Amino acid sequence: MSRNLLHVNKLDAFKAWMTSVGIEHRPGRGGYEVLQIKTKKGAWQCVFRRAEMPEHYTVAHPIEPIVRRFINDNRSRERESEQSNADPT
Repeated sequence: MSRNLLHVNKLDAFKAWMTSVGIEHRPGRGGYEVLQIKTKKGAWQCVFRRAEMPEHYTVAHPIEPIVRRFINDNRSRERESEQSNADPT
């Protein structure tokens, strides 16, 4: 498990991003599962709520690359936006 990888405020954006890139996901089950994500191997893996650190979610190891790709894509978009809004002088 990877702790503190996905911030709570980013969950809706993460779900929208997965939908846009064709990654299947569904709601979690139980009190600690927030989301289930289908991996390339066809298994469902979970994003978990953390009792001791409620501002971040923990992700199962097999979906860590998906979350990192989302984070990197977001950073790239933010940099591009900043560069296009920068004053050329």
